Amino acid sequence: MAQIIITGLGAILGSLVRFGLLQLGAKYFGVFSDLMVVCINLLAAFLMGIILGIEIPKDIYTFLAPGILGGLSTFSAPIVDIADAIETHGNRDWLVLGKTIITFGGGLIIIWLGMQIGSLF
Repeated sequence: MAQIIITGLGAILGSLVRFGLLQLGAKYFGVFSDLMVVCINLLAAFLMGIILGIEIPKDIYTFLAPGILGGLSTFSAPIVDIADAIETHGNRDWLVLGKTIITFGGGLIIIWLGMQIGSLF
């Protein structure tokens, strides 16, 4: 039960950080704010890699990895983008495809990079 509570508390914090970053993105990055979810997901993947590369106690890992980083990342957003693009047949299909490739393909690369850096500690 403690692991569930620890994860939930971390997820609350991660979700709040994601919401704040999305608000800042919309305010300061204009057209590029469409890429904020991609950047947030890649940041979460990188930090996850670092966490996986270092040895930390189970409770701290639970708070950070599935908790904070699980709340920070939102890998469901690219799936919703794809579904919306399929439904609307809009002229932004290329953007949706690019964001999806960067999120998932880039996520694999960046998590590996984070693991390499984490293993140095």
